Formats: sequence, C-alpha cells, structure tokens
Amino acid sequence: MKLFSRLHERCFCAFCKTPRRMYAKKHVDLTNVVATSFLATAVTYAYFGQPDPRGLVLFCLFIIASEIFVYSRWRNSTVCKLCGFDPLIYKRSPAAAAAKVREFFVKNSSDPRFHLTRSPLNEIQRLKRKGERKQADLKFMQAKMVAARTSSLTPTKSP
Repeated sequence: MKLFSRLHERCFCAFCKTPRRMYAKKHVDLTNVVATSFLATAVTYAYFGQPDPRGLVLFCLFIIASEIFVYSRWRNSTVCKLCGFDPLIYKRSPAAAAAKVREFFVKNSSDPRFHLTRSPLNEIQRLKRKGERKQADLKFMQAKMVAARTSSLTPTKSP
C-alpha cells in the first residue's frame, strides 16, 4: 500500500478521444485507513467516554463505507461525460457499450445544454441534420420544378 497516491490522472476517452481527468484511486490506501482509525477513535471517545471494544466495530463499518465511497467514485469517473462510453462495459461486451453510447446520445440530444458541449456526438448529429436538410431541399426543388412544368403545359383560355 502506498502512503499517498495521486487523486486524479489525465487520460483520453477511448471512444471520442477527448482528454479528461478521472480518479486514479480504485481502493482505499494507508492514508484512508489511518484517517478512519482516528475517526473511529474520536467517535468512540465521544460516545462512550472511554476506550471500548465497540470502537472496533465502528472502525470496520467506517472502512467498509470508505471503500464503497472510493470505489463508486472511481467507477463513476470511468464513464465519459461527453459521449457516455464506459470502458468496463466495453471489456465485457462491445455491443452493450455501443448501446449505452447510443442511449446516452438519445437521452441528451433533446437537452439544449448538451448541444453546447464539445462532444463529438454533436458533430455527427450536425452532419446528419445537414444531410437531411439537403435531401429536403432537393425534394422541394424537384416539386417546384414539376409544378412549373405542369403549369406551363396546361393551356390557358383566352377570352
């Protein structure tokens, strides 16, 4: 166990290639154990007024709670905030990771604040909308041309 470890590390998302920071510490280290023992001792003295064996139970509960907190903090930081990619799910099933990214984008595509982020999914959506607008403009021009042809072919009655 290290005495001190780095809290954050810089890395890149494997899906969208954006730089980001994530928590490096996956489990409690010696510093957390020492701090937890001081906390358990202080609570034991405050509650019981003297050393008590129930303080060991408190120590174990505090260690379990801190391990759960540190691990869940690390786990939540592995998911990319810009694209929703989760590398731990990708290791198990790439199809499930792709479904998570798709679900993330569908959920956030209606949020105007998401469109202001630098997510690469926004660029894909912009290109998709640009293609759809192009297709709509093309259909409109074709309909306009057909309407112009039919109006020029119909005879006009003169009085």
